[in-house]
Amino acid sequence: MKKVLITGGAQGLGKEIAKQLKEDYEVMVLDITESNLEGVKGYICDITDVSQVEKVISEIGKIDILINNAGVYVSGELTDTSYNDIAKVMLVNAVGTMNITKEVLPQMKERKSGKVVFIGSIRGIEGKEERSVYCASKWAITGFLKSLRKEVEKYDIEVIGLYPGLMKTNLFENAGIERDMNEAMDPKEVAEICKKSIEDDGLVMEDIVFRKLHY
Repeated sequence: MKKVLITGGAQGLGKEIAKQLKEDYEVMVLDITESNLEGVKGYICDITDVSQVEKVISEIGKIDILINNAGVYVSGELTDTSYNDIAKVMLVNAVGTMNITKEVLPQMKERKSGKVVFIGSIRGIEGKEERSVYCASKWAITGFLKSLRKEVEKYDIEVIGLYPGLMKTNLFENAGIERDMNEAMDPKEVAEICKKSIEDDGLVMEDIVFRKLHY
């Protein structure tokens, strides 16, 4: 059974992806909060802390599929955004994702197999007012994954980019933001697409953009 690691996998979309994959894969999750890990096979890890990343990947061992899902959100005009919020969003969404990917790749390169999925955002390919910092973090990952794909193709490692639109998760709530979610996608829909993207059915998926019609 292939082993899947999901960052930010104990809540929201990550939790739903884990739920849908657990019958066919050995699923493990990373989360920064211990209480979120109750009832799941997981590890506490701050992906912005390199020492924690190195330790947890060493403990887990072989990983066949990495799903980079962890992320935080900020909105507002740039002049109203604190330096701390700018740093946090860039560190978690971009640097943290690069950290965990860097640590997992050597074993995949050695085996010449593996899949790395990035749960990006529609904001990683489209800009929007009052989202400059968040968009910057997601555009960073878009550039990262597209370049990484070319870098690791010689090792038969697949790099998959998913760019969903608005979802009914606690991303906004965690950021202290109220948001109308009537037009948002159910995480189950996104998780189904994620599951399809990693299946070994002879179909290679690279970049998938999807959202509700009016979003």
